[in-house]
Amino acid sequence: MRISGKDENSVLVFALMPLKDLQNLFTSQRSLPHWLFAIGAMLAAAAVAAILPQHFGREPVVFLWFLPSIAVAALFSGFAQGIVASLMGAVGGWWLSGLSAEMAALPPNLTELFLLLAFGLAISALGGMLHSRRRPQSPPQDADAELRHTKSHLRSVLDNSPALISIKDLEGRIVAVNRRLLDMLGKPSENVVGRNVHELLPRDVADRLWHSDQRALRAGVLQHQVEELLHKDGQCRTYMAARFPITHLDTEQQLGVCSMWVDISAQKKAEEQLVHVAQHDALTGLPNRALVYEFGDLLLGAARRGKGKLAVLFFDLERFKSLNDAYGREAGDGMLQEIARRLRRNVRSSDLVGRMGSDEFVVILSDVQSSQDLANSAAHLRETLAQPYSAEDYVLRASPSIGISLYPDDGNDIDTLIRNADVAMRHARDNAQVGYQFFTPAIQQNIRQEIAIEQRLRAGIEHDEFELYYQPVVDTRTRRIVGAEALIRWPQADGVIMQPNEFIQVAEANGVINQLGTWVIQEACRQIQQWRRQGLPPLRIAVNVSPVQFRARNFYQRVADAVTRSGIDPSCLELEVTESALMKKADEASQTLASLKALGLQIALDDFGTGYSSLSRLAGLPFDKLKVDQSFIRNIVSDSRSLAVTETVIALGKRLGVKVVAEGIETEAAFSLLRECKCDLGQGYLLSKPMPADQFRRWHQQHILAAG
Repeated sequence: MRISGKDENSVLVFALMPLKDLQNLFTSQRSLPHWLFAIGAMLAAAAVAAILPQHFGREPVVFLWFLPSIAVAALFSGFAQGIVASLMGAVGGWWLSGLSAEMAALPPNLTELFLLLAFGLAISALGGMLHSRRRPQSPPQDADAELRHTKSHLRSVLDNSPALISIKDLEGRIVAVNRRLLDMLGKPSENVVGRNVHELLPRDVADRLWHSDQRALRAGVLQHQVEELLHKDGQCRTYMAARFPITHLDTEQQLGVCSMWVDISAQKKAEEQLVHVAQHDALTGLPNRALVYEFGDLLLGAARRGKGKLAVLFFDLERFKSLNDAYGREAGDGMLQEIARRLRRNVRSSDLVGRMGSDEFVVILSDVQSSQDLANSAAHLRETLAQPYSAEDYVLRASPSIGISLYPDDGNDIDTLIRNADVAMRHARDNAQVGYQFFTPAIQQNIRQEIAIEQRLRAGIEHDEFELYYQPVVDTRTRRIVGAEALIRWPQADGVIMQPNEFIQVAEANGVINQLGTWVIQEACRQIQQWRRQGLPPLRIAVNVSPVQFRARNFYQRVADAVTRSGIDPSCLELEVTESALMKKADEASQTLASLKALGLQIALDDFGTGYSSLSRLAGLPFDKLKVDQSFIRNIVSDSRSLAVTETVIALGKRLGVKVVAEGIETEAAFSLLRECKCDLGQGYLLSKPMPADQFRRWHQQHILAAG
């Protein structure tokens, strides 16, 4: 259906003009008929009245004919017309009165004239009030001028609107547009109005707009959606589009559709920036953890549809935290940014690189051909990341460990694949030469066992399931007991005693070691006090301290609390700390050792000779003993190198003024050789196995009696 007989402004006016305004245009033309009615009524009344007095007399004619005539004219014509009719009626009545007086030889009655006039004025006022209620108070004098005025206002509203506006008929022909839309199209009004959208825009764009218009017409209510529009300068901008049908006010028949577009490009850009910030790592610009999982799902879906393989590589930088602490956060951040750049440069555009947190990265490789190709890619990436990183005054090196999982072999969803790659990465740390590890079912089984052990560890601490065993430490010259080492054991429900090497590593990896280590120190202090009360001579009990436990911020306070609450002599407690615990954050480690020494505790350097410590650094640490690792003592008789290392450690102890303890003495030959080398103290299965507290007390008492 077309809107015929109207130009663009007329269509706009009659589409939007209220019905009441159209009524006013009609009623404003009714004043002339009112005047004709009023004047005509009174002339007819006067003509008839001129004849009637001859038959009925003057008074009946004046009051019975003129009064009703005036009333009719005033009521139906309005106030002004009623006044004129009243004057005409009064004059006519007065003239008739005079005519009748001449006929009847009577004087004219002026009272009748005033009565008619007063009556007419009153009726006119009443008619004016009634007439004013039937039509507007101030009807427009010129309907065409009013229409032009309305059209001008509407055109101003359209052209000053910040939106792009168009009105189309039901056939898609444009009947009105505003100036902003014309500016966007870069066309004059005469080249737009009256033409179909398919004549102005590319077919795909015109089809899209046509279908949107049809949806609005079918819905019959306002419809809105986001659309992209191409400007005359070639830029594509984003708009919020709103469409609603135009209907006839009386018949509600649809006449066309009005479309409006509001530019939301700036808002959309700001929204996209917010989304980018929320989904990308601020330091490296790489997708963050959340986006890695989202994009990983998409890549996995493509691999599943194409029946291909997909690989997840999980990267972790060894010693990054130490480098960050040593050289500062700025150097660490620069190193992470360079790692991100190297990873992006060395993978395909179809692959995904993301940062999972701190020093952990993920690379998802699509379309993997074989495990060997994947191994080659992992080796290449590791070699690339291992290259030096140049800073201002120094060069940094990273040693990445890489875990690899493969779809569909190691998982069917991205969560499982990333988790399994992470698990494999942790095992890759143990294979430093290769540096990468494929996920295997055996690794998965180990992880499940570790998880089970972790859960049991937490429950074991809560239910006090652990026990300390004590292995005597003797003077090599006299074989008299001078102390003992407390060793943790975990009795199981089936009677099996679980050794520390079966659960300590899990405890360290999952943070349980702090709780467990605190329990060991507290229990050792309690036992020292109990033996004192039972009459045993003072013994120094050594307790192993995990590197993770030693580096905890509250480690010193926990030790101090245990010593204070138990009431023991602090010198009866000895802490055994490994080289690795002291070499990481050496300054902080030295301060912690100094605080412990000030408390009165003894410090032993455990497993000496197995690490790569600098002797100059060790010489500056406040320790009281050196413990030679059992790996040297076990072969001291048959291996000259083991003997040489042991002799060197003993000599070093003498130079430093500290005692040397040999661990793992299993034969008399080894014991005799150590005594010849002037090793101060020794422990091992030759002297005694570790024993529960009560058994150790009895063993100790027997040796006291034997020596006495």
